[in-house]
Amino acid sequence: MVQQTLLKPKNSKACKIKNFTQLRTDRLGALKGGTALYYKRSLYCSPISILPLSNIEATACRLSMTGHGILTLVSVYLPPKKKLLRSDLEVVLFALRDAVILFGNLNSKSTHWNCKYSNRNGRKMVQLTDNLQFDVVTPLTPTHYPSNDNYRPEILDIALMRGIALKVSCIETLQCLSSDHRPVLMSILNDIISTDDVDKATGALTNHVCTVVENSSRVVPANFDPTELPRDVSELIRAKKTALRRASKYPTCENRSHVRALQHKVKAHM
Repeated sequence: MVQQTLLKPKNSKACKIKNFTQLRTDRLGALKGGTALYYKRSLYCSPISILPLSNIEATACRLSMTGHGILTLVSVYLPPKKKLLRSDLEVVLFALRDAVILFGNLNSKSTHWNCKYSNRNGRKMVQLTDNLQFDVVTPLTPTHYPSNDNYRPEILDIALMRGIALKVSCIETLQCLSSDHRPVLMSILNDIISTDDVDKATGALTNHVCTVVENSSRVVPANFDPTELPRDVSELIRAKKTALRRASKYPTCENRSHVRALQHKVKAHM
C-alpha cells in the first residue's frame, strides 16, 4: 500500500510493477496526495469502489483467503491539515461489510502508541476505537523522520482493523530507504498458538456474526402475520382463479394461454 503517490490521471502508466496489479486513487484538482495499492496477480483479488469520503483518500481491494472470509484491504491517507471524521471511518469500516484492514498515514498521533504527544486526530482516533469497535495496530518505532532536526520522529503509519480473525503480528518499521517516511511491514499469520490468540479470534468472529445479523435484520410490526400474502400476490392468485374458471367454461386457446401466463407470474412471486 502506498500513500502520497503524487500521481495524476495523465500518468496512467507510471509506477507499474511486473506481475503486480496496480490500483490507484489520484487526487484531482490539487497537488500531491493520492493512494495506491499493489497485489500479486496470482492472488484472488478484485478492486472495489468506496463511497465518497470527505477527508480521507483511499484505494481498496477484496482478497479471498483460504480458511478466512473475504478480507478488504484499504490504503488510506489523511492530509495533516484535515480532521479525522467519524463519517469517513464508518464508510470504510462498515459500508464494505467484510473484515477490514486500513493501512496508511492517518496523521494521528497518540501517546497510546508511543508518540511524544497526542494531536487532535490522535485523540479522536482513541475515542472512536471504542465507539466503532476497531483495533489500532502500530509499529514500535517511528515511521516518520522529519528533515528538520528540530522535530522529533513520530509514528504516523498505522493499521485499523475490524472483524479480523487472523493473527496479525506487530507492524515493523524497515530502515531501508532514505525517505522521510520509512516503509513498514505487517505480516498476517494463520496460526493460533496461545489462549490469547483464541480469545482474539473468537472475539473477531463474534463481532463479525453480530454485524452480519444486524445488517440482515429488519424491524417487523407486532401485528405482522407471516402467513398473510402480500397484496400484489393475493391479487394475482384471484386473477388466476378467475381465469381458470373462465378457461374451464370457455376452453379457447386465448383463455388457456392467459391462465398459463398468470400461473407463471404467481410462481415467480411465490
